[in-house]
Amino acid sequence: MKKKNEAGTATKKRPIYKRIWFWLLVLIMIGGIGAIAGGSGNDSSENQADSKTEKQSESTADKSHKVGDEATVGKVSYKLNSVETTDERNEFEDTNPKNAVVAKYTVTNNSDEDVPVGTDLDVYGSDGKKLKSYAVSDNTLDSVASGKKADVEAAYGVDELGNIELHFSPLASFDDAVKFHTTVE
Repeated sequence: MKKKNEAGTATKKRPIYKRIWFWLLVLIMIGGIGAIAGGSGNDSSENQADSKTEKQSESTADKSHKVGDEATVGKVSYKLNSVETTDERNEFEDTNPKNAVVAKYTVTNNSDEDVPVGTDLDVYGSDGKKLKSYAVSDNTLDSVASGKKADVEAAYGVDELGNIELHFSPLASFDDAVKFHTTVE
């Protein structure tokens, strides 16, 4: 089919396969088909293992744990060893809380990838407010390799001691965090 342009001369319409939007549409369709085919390739033993891990994560996410307990999020386990106050202070820190608490825990990485540690904990004070991390010399910011364990320390500033709630979850995890409760005096 020929069209006339503004100058009145005939122009040829390009075939559909020479248009960019056609190839973009083809790539999107191929990607969608690949995602569907890749998702259905799991064998039943993988599905059973994933289902077991999900059930374990669900049961531990709903339960509150205490110091000494171990709980799992996805394929990463957390054991809370202690939560205690420290007299150590950082002169370069912007804040000056009345108290600093240090959580010591062990991370067991049962996943296939390295897992960052030190960024996997959120702590809430007795008033329910999230505590800000507090830089002391033993704070751990690292990672733990697949199939390995790491001991981690993380400090937080808090004005009022009392009930502390700790939420553990790997960085960028879509699973619910596991919760630990303790009292610090």
